[in-house]
Amino acid sequence: MSSELKDNSFEDASVNEVNTQQGVLTKDARHLDEDKARAIAKKHGVEFIRLSEVKLLPHIVRLLPQELVTKYNVIAVRYEADTLYVAMTNPVDLPTLDQINLVTGFNIKPVVAAEKEIIKAISEYYSAEQMTKQDLIDARFDTEPTQESARKVERLIVSNDAGQVVNLVNSIIRDAIDLLASDIHFEPMGSEMFVRFRVDGILHDCLTIPAAMKKEVISRLKVLAKLDITEKRRAQDGHINLNYKENDYDLRVSVISTINGEKAVLRILDRTSMLINLTTLGLESIEKTLVESVIARPYGMILITGPTGSGKTTTLYAMLRSLDSIERNIITIENPVEYQLNRINQIQIDPPSGETFASALRTIFRQDPDIIMIGEIRDLETAEIAVQAALTGHLVLSTLHTNDAVTAITRLRELGIPSFLISSCVVMAEAQRLVRKICPECKEPYQPDPKTLKLLGIDESPAGGFVHGKGCKYCYNTGFHGREGVFEMLKIDTDIQNAILAEKNALEIKKMAVEKGMKTLLDSALLKVSQGKTCVEEVKRVIAPERF
Repeated sequence: MSSELKDNSFEDASVNEVNTQQGVLTKDARHLDEDKARAIAKKHGVEFIRLSEVKLLPHIVRLLPQELVTKYNVIAVRYEADTLYVAMTNPVDLPTLDQINLVTGFNIKPVVAAEKEIIKAISEYYSAEQMTKQDLIDARFDTEPTQESARKVERLIVSNDAGQVVNLVNSIIRDAIDLLASDIHFEPMGSEMFVRFRVDGILHDCLTIPAAMKKEVISRLKVLAKLDITEKRRAQDGHINLNYKENDYDLRVSVISTINGEKAVLRILDRTSMLINLTTLGLESIEKTLVESVIARPYGMILITGPTGSGKTTTLYAMLRSLDSIERNIITIENPVEYQLNRINQIQIDPPSGETFASALRTIFRQDPDIIMIGEIRDLETAEIAVQAALTGHLVLSTLHTNDAVTAITRLRELGIPSFLISSCVVMAEAQRLVRKICPECKEPYQPDPKTLKLLGIDESPAGGFVHGKGCKYCYNTGFHGREGVFEMLKIDTDIQNAILAEKNALEIKKMAVEKGMKTLLDSALLKVSQGKTCVEEVKRVIAPERF
């Protein structure tokens, strides 16, 4: 009997042997359907699976959108090593395989299953009850035409057949980029998951994802970040490269396990719009002149201090961009490299492999550096090598986690650096914060709370009066749009050097610096208030009110 006749006989049996009263296949029909699938799998050399004996995971199954599954009669069965295994009746249906690949972005490998078992599985996992909550979510993403990059780019592409999970994740990322968010938080709370964007340093609730989609969303993020979707307990880190509106973005992905499920945080870095320089940082003219004078020195150490998220790395990049990288060899050691700078040699250390800031520092001395940027000084070994570099003809730029400029000196002492070395190598310590700027579209006069004014030491209104943002569509009703730095700059002159040598404490050195004209962080922030750039409530939120 020819293969064509044999295939037709299977089709006749599968159609006729149906028990219409019970709604299930008879035993003979099930066997015929399975035998046909086995024959097809053997003919094409692919795996056969019996879906009724396989435990399918919902978050794997729903990696394929419902429209595609029902249209092509396929179902996802497992995900291994960047490959999605899809059960279908015809494993050589190349148009269907290409469509699945286009929609999901996965490597697709077909397996063969009985047609009726596929239909039953689809009914079970894509029923109206299962999908109703997903239908509540509006997937608003529009595709953007882009040119191919040299590196592999994970594109935000959806089509009319794109699944709701894919659509949802793409929409969230798109909205975060459009809102200029720095981070996206996917936070499981109880049976639901909250999505929050950090915009201008503040977290905002943006979306609630129902319980039916929590695992699928995390799985989609893991797939995009090339993480292990089967690992649920161990923390994982990865990244997603994507191109959106002709800009390249790097999304740093961190996934941890909480008592309510897995939480993911995405840090958004725009690699193609790093246009920050000393002019756009928010420096006053006198501050800009001071920075330009110290970075023009041939050697010494410049320390940028502040808490996490205060813009320290951005300030370092702005300093490096203002230096002549043609005549001088500039090398950075970072963890990780956040932005790529032209004509600057950037090194990204890998702590899990044993590489540290200190070990990288030792290596680069053989690279004939003129200027060295160290992402962070966090231990004695790194501090000692950095100090020696600053004393031997190199300009060293680095960061410390301290509250103000003067305590950078204290921090180096605590690490074990002698005072005489600190006074000899440090040329400037700068502390900074980021304050939100008042939205220009909804700026209006107002009168702050008297208690706030008293707390900040404000006795009279500025010449133009107090202003704030009342909230509008442009600023998403926050009253703020964008951020600007406020700075406290401690220049190490002869008097400050002598105070360091005498091992005076931070408070004594700060009083001396203020008497010599140093503006504190609070003074700098209140200047922004008088200029109408920010409001007193924002200053109170960001900066501790400290007066002498």
